[in-house]
Amino acid sequence: MDKKTFVQFLIISSVILAAWWVTSFLLFRGRPVASRPERAVAARAQQPPPAAPGEAEEIAQPVPVEPPQEQPELVPGIVLANELIRTEWTNRGASLQRLTLLDERYKAPYKVENERPPLVLLQDFQNGLYSDTIEKVTFNGRAAIDRTTADVIYEVKADDQKLVFETRVGDEHGRMVKIKKTVTISPGSYHYDVTLEFQNVCQESYELSCALRAAAGIERESLQTMYLGTRVGVMKGPDDYKVTKVSPKTLSKKGPQANSSADIAWAGVVNHYFMAVLVPDDRDWVETTLSRSVTETDILQARGRWSTRTIRRDSDRPALANQNAAVVINTTPVKLEPGGTLVQHYKLIAAPKEDKLLASYGEGMSSLVEFGWFPTLSRLALSLLNGIHSVLPNYGVAILLLTAIIRLVLHPLTRKSQMSMTKMQRLQPHIAELQKKHGDDKQKATQAQMELFRKHGVSPLSGCWPMFLQLPVLFALFGTLRAAIELRHAGFVLWIQDLSQPDALYHFPFDIPLLGTFLGNDLNVLPILVIIVMLVNQRFTPKPATEQARQQQKIMKFMPVMLGFIFYRMPSGLCLYFTASMGIGALERWLIEKKAAKTDLAPVAEQVPKIRRRVPAPQTPKKTGWLEKLQNIVEKQHKASRQAKRPKNGK
Repeated sequence: MDKKTFVQFLIISSVILAAWWVTSFLLFRGRPVASRPERAVAARAQQPPPAAPGEAEEIAQPVPVEPPQEQPELVPGIVLANELIRTEWTNRGASLQRLTLLDERYKAPYKVENERPPLVLLQDFQNGLYSDTIEKVTFNGRAAIDRTTADVIYEVKADDQKLVFETRVGDEHGRMVKIKKTVTISPGSYHYDVTLEFQNVCQESYELSCALRAAAGIERESLQTMYLGTRVGVMKGPDDYKVTKVSPKTLSKKGPQANSSADIAWAGVVNHYFMAVLVPDDRDWVETTLSRSVTETDILQARGRWSTRTIRRDSDRPALANQNAAVVINTTPVKLEPGGTLVQHYKLIAAPKEDKLLASYGEGMSSLVEFGWFPTLSRLALSLLNGIHSVLPNYGVAILLLTAIIRLVLHPLTRKSQMSMTKMQRLQPHIAELQKKHGDDKQKATQAQMELFRKHGVSPLSGCWPMFLQLPVLFALFGTLRAAIELRHAGFVLWIQDLSQPDALYHFPFDIPLLGTFLGNDLNVLPILVIIVMLVNQRFTPKPATEQARQQQKIMKFMPVMLGFIFYRMPSGLCLYFTASMGIGALERWLIEKKAAKTDLAPVAEQVPKIRRRVPAPQTPKKTGWLEKLQNIVEKQHKASRQAKRPKNGK
């Protein structure tokens, strides 16, 4: 293209653009442009509403809507409480603003002016996102309004006994429902009751459903999200419930998680020691549940107790650390005739995860106390722990005594295992001779070695089975100490102020290079004691019999350091139990090895069995009856008469 042609192209293009701008200005001058939501509403208003199921498809005429009433005044902080929980409500969405536990045993996991305030279990962790509110109303499968109904201002009537919220929600087709929410609370309970009434106040029938936001986040014990997440209980049979777990990590990676199981009994959010669960009276009312992520504003903005340094020290992934969880219940569509009313009841339980308390609510909620692989044994261990605490009111002492009791019960198994390993060690010279004798013939060497074991009554597995049988008990006790809320804020001695948290003897005022990311900036003493006790325990472990076992033992020498890293951020109650258990185990091994050194190793056939001589019991004079006495008297008389008849001279 030459220069003259290019100039002509620019002139023609400019004329066309100028003409288009003038035309647009003249045609649309003074006409308001609809916003994006308004255009969406206008587009839907031009579409005919769907026909009711089972009826002929015809366009429903919109019913005139009542003239808009004056907007109710926003009223926050409406209180309804008993002696255990305190609830604060707002009429924006008829929502639960805050829920506080008033029991003196359950304080906040942080301190304000060296004192722990009451535990606020539920609040708007994400600013403005409240719990227990209807966030969406659906008519015939379509949302009533574009914005969430959790922002609707309800009329409210409040007294000391109950709260009553009322409002009306409609759509652009004239469908309207009157919502009435009544909240009551009973004395001495960790829950409140809610009655929802939906009344069709228009002249058209429709199918109504809603999305009920249960708990939108829960207070966390620490920055870690290991015990945080949603739980959904599904009924599988009489007294048989399956609990589905979703963690914030899963929500951040995969997005919202739906659960469409049949017979959903309840849904809620839990942390390590507490839970907030919504339980409907009618399971058929629940169609699905939806677990969603909640971004905590305080952690995101590093304010309050979540300073930037705390986030950096306690979590290597701050984006995941600020995630909490929420659960929403989507209800089953129910057809409402003109003037018809739908009434549903539910309760919201906000309580500590105590085994007996949750069992009293039923519905399989006792499984929210996560004891681990052996829950029955863990509950038995917890009963023993509480029994000891009732006599000696210190859970640190109770843990030590419980550990000693468990080790005493398992001592016969430990002794059998240790004696077998000691015999295996003393047979090492004979095993070496057999290996030298048979050379490269491993099959004959193995057969000769097994014959040697049988001759001396040693089983290679006898040292493993007792230890294997101890594992369920040890895991059960481990699960008990990890899940027991009784250890929360329970001190022991000296520097251990909370057995449910690491024992921080000293806090370094600076970040430790490399190690600070993994271990934090606290000096924890008990994990170091775990390493020392395990090293002492290895000192008294007999040397293995085979070369392969010796190689495995060399690898196990690194286990104390690995366990030290694992236990460094764990609760001090667990470290106390593990340290005491390993210490008692080292003492057991020393005593057993000392006793085994005094015994001679001999074949089973040559061993002299120990014969226990029974000492005869002393003979007690037998009591004679009246018949025997009479017989003795008769015999004496006969003897006397015979002697009287004899002559004196003996003839």
